[in-house]
Amino acid sequence: MGDDGECSAAVYFFGNCHEFRAKGIPSGSAKNNQKSGICSNFGLNFRMKISIFTYNLIKMKKIILVVLVFGIMFACKKKKNEEEPETPPVTSTPTNPPAPVLPINIPADADGVLMASESEHEFGNGYKTRVGKANAFFYTSPGNYNYVDAGTVTCKDSVLPKVSGTYYFAGTLKNGQPNCGINFATGSTWTVSGTSSVPAFTFSTATFPSVGALTSSTLISKSSPYVATYTGAANADSVVIMLTGDSVAVQKKTVLASSGSCTWTAAEISAVKKKVSGLFPQLHIISYSITGNTVTTNKYYIVNSNTSTYRINTY
Repeated sequence: MGDDGECSAAVYFFGNCHEFRAKGIPSGSAKNNQKSGICSNFGLNFRMKISIFTYNLIKMKKIILVVLVFGIMFACKKKKNEEEPETPPVTSTPTNPPAPVLPINIPADADGVLMASESEHEFGNGYKTRVGKANAFFYTSPGNYNYVDAGTVTCKDSVLPKVSGTYYFAGTLKNGQPNCGINFATGSTWTVSGTSSVPAFTFSTATFPSVGALTSSTLISKSSPYVATYTGAANADSVVIMLTGDSVAVQKKTVLASSGSCTWTAAEISAVKKKVSGLFPQLHIISYSITGNTVTTNKYYIVNSNTSTYRINTY
């Protein structure tokens, strides 16, 4: 209440003070007191209404803000779905690897191959030794060359280590020793312990193919046919003769062991490279026998092979 008898009420608008006065009412009178009460009530009611208005305004702002946020989120999600359609998951299909590369043709119904082989190795000093090796392949099924475990595989008295799904034993090379590795003089004997994928079995052969010895010239013209002749190859069913000059130009033919010869055309000979970087082309004679062994419903082929190698010159 001011000194001039005016009734005043302080009203707060958003933090600003506004004063209203009732003029002509003396200070301290009953009428003044009555007016003072009215003035007080007016100020209180006015402040309450302003407070409610302010609260509703703030609440309205919050609601508008929430609606805007959800609207933006929905618009972004819709745009992302339109721009980036979901890609269906890719289902990988197991691939069938190629058949193992062997110089000998294996029948298509094979569930596995067990091969005992003897070949020649030449040391740097020119000494040559015969090396007995063994390897085995067990397939998921005929034509499916995904390898399966066969347990412990033994050839003669040597256990074959498992390497990349296959079994292989190479022996130890010894310079000055005529024979290294497994001795196949009396044939081969295989023992397979078996697993859930491969049945257990044992198989033996009493004989082993002898070396096929080349009797034709090692000097070969690239512009003329060539007849390779050989002797030996006892205890063998067939003979594979290969001419190799590099990893690509390989010429291979299979003949009956009893034929004693193999003929090459001039075109086949011309595909064999000449001496490159000190390496001469070679002629390989592989005499072998192959026997099918059926165990339950699976069929495994037992191969015995003996290889002789000759350095040739082409011109």
